[in-house]
Amino acid sequence: MNPRGNNKPIQDYWDSRAQLGKLAGSDDIIAKQLEIEAIAKYVKDGQNILEIGCGNGLTAIELARRYYVRIIGLDYVESMISAANEMAMNENLKGEIHFETGDVLHLPNYVNKFDLIFTERVLINLTDFSLQKQAIIRITELLKLNGVYIMCENSQDGLDAINRLRLKIGFSRIDPPWHNVYFRDADLNQLFIPGVRLENIEYYSSTYYLLSRVINAWCAMQEGREPSYNDSINHLAIPLPSIGELGQGRIWLWRKIA
Repeated sequence: MNPRGNNKPIQDYWDSRAQLGKLAGSDDIIAKQLEIEAIAKYVKDGQNILEIGCGNGLTAIELARRYYVRIIGLDYVESMISAANEMAMNENLKGEIHFETGDVLHLPNYVNKFDLIFTERVLINLTDFSLQKQAIIRITELLKLNGVYIMCENSQDGLDAINRLRLKIGFSRIDPPWHNVYFRDADLNQLFIPGVRLENIEYYSSTYYLLSRVINAWCAMQEGREPSYNDSINHLAIPLPSIGELGQGRIWLWRKIA
């Protein structure tokens, strides 16, 4: 949620969603829940954490509720930061949390580096891969040695895989939202950052997108209705393991090695 350049319409879009509570970042609450759980696996007590594009603070607050951590949450949209501060005031937190305005392309020069940095569907709001690359490089500069950047973003290749299945059963393609540029796997696989290693890719959303965008969509069609994000079959993705490499939601794990 850090629009730049001629992206004021994107900033306005996120500003309009600041007061939507759990739906501020996405109408798909199961996808959001899966994102939080995927990120939480990397969090440990005592870590110094930076979230870039924190929105209304939903993920940061949940992590601070579970762990004794120190979290700074940045977002370009001031109304999101206001909403995050309001939400945090009513929470019983183990960790410390601070929200402030910030821009992913002009990050502060923090004195203390971070054990863990994460973004959650943030860089896809930048207008092209050159800006996304610039952001990744700058983010990894803020890591401690052996620190990790949890890049929880969307893959166009993953969405294409789902679309191939949808087309086989007569459904139309799903396109990214107007304000998003999804990552191409090849671009990230070829990205070289001195002192940083792309250590792993986690396909945490694969089962969910198969269930929700293919199987549930087909079931809803048989019943003569539109599918809903909250349909019962979609909830199966929460207890089930993620299988395969389908779906747009992925984590690219970058580690600072020098």
